[in-house]
Amino acid sequence: MASASASWKPPAVFLLIGLGLTQLPLRPSEAIRNGVFDAARPGQLLVVALDDRITTWRQQRSSTSDQDRRQELEATQLEVRRLRLANARLAQRTPGRSLPGDPLADDLAGDATTVPLGPPLFVTDLVGTRILGRETIEAWQAGRILDRGAGLAIDNLVLEPGHPTLDRGRDSGLARGQPAYSGRRVAGRISRVGRWTATLQLLTNRGFRGLARLAHPGQDHPVFTSQGMLEGTGDSLCRLTLVRETAAVKVGDLVYTAGRDSQFPWPMLYGTVVRAELPMEAPHWEILVRPAMDIVRLERVEVLTRVLNPRRVKTPGVLSQ
Repeated sequence: MASASASWKPPAVFLLIGLGLTQLPLRPSEAIRNGVFDAARPGQLLVVALDDRITTWRQQRSSTSDQDRRQELEATQLEVRRLRLANARLAQRTPGRSLPGDPLADDLAGDATTVPLGPPLFVTDLVGTRILGRETIEAWQAGRILDRGAGLAIDNLVLEPGHPTLDRGRDSGLARGQPAYSGRRVAGRISRVGRWTATLQLLTNRGFRGLARLAHPGQDHPVFTSQGMLEGTGDSLCRLTLVRETAAVKVGDLVYTAGRDSQFPWPMLYGTVVRAELPMEAPHWEILVRPAMDIVRLERVEVLTRVLNPRRVKTPGVLSQ
């Protein structure tokens, strides 16, 4: 009986305490609640601080990861640059290789051969020519130039409107279509040829066309990219056509000759891009090029000639029969 009475006393006590609390004024109950909140506040602050620390750690880890990736990318770029420089030096030391950075050049070392090739069938040469001035041409046409029995008749003077006249012709090995340069810069090509003189089709003349390729200026050598066709416009500029819309083109890019000719493998400079636009839904860029040479002040050019190698011609065989 005693145990049964003891079992209901604790709940009854707590019930009475609760009823008493409900009868208390508002201020004592707020004081008790505030006391409970104050007792729980250190735990809440600890949880907030722990959450802030976890967030900060995650941000630092993400920032460190991005920095590691950037450092890895920069290291890779430096390694690529080092390998390109090494490849350029190797190409310069290897005879018969094309200009460093030439995308058409075969960089596989296994392509080199130790078998002697012998003399080539054709040999190239640069023939220096002067551009005849207007006064000289007028004096020739007027018969005021004495030929002293050399047979320099007026009919031997080759003229063509809008084309400079050169003081070399067939007697110097010139032929139609031969390229003409001013240093490493393209001047044009031979248009008409006479015995003593020839005319030069400038790269800006209408009708001039030549394979070309774009290049970005590099630290040590140009970096070649897309190919196209250079055309004369009839004024002071040229037009570069057939460059696909997927190519990266910008003002300041260089334009060189294209093609792979083992007789004269070095690319020559056409000029610089001064305008590059890509119309909406157009398949090709619209590009204007300023020639690298000053056509107005052009006084002389070098014409590239190709002739049969005398060493081959004199060698017993098909060519000597």
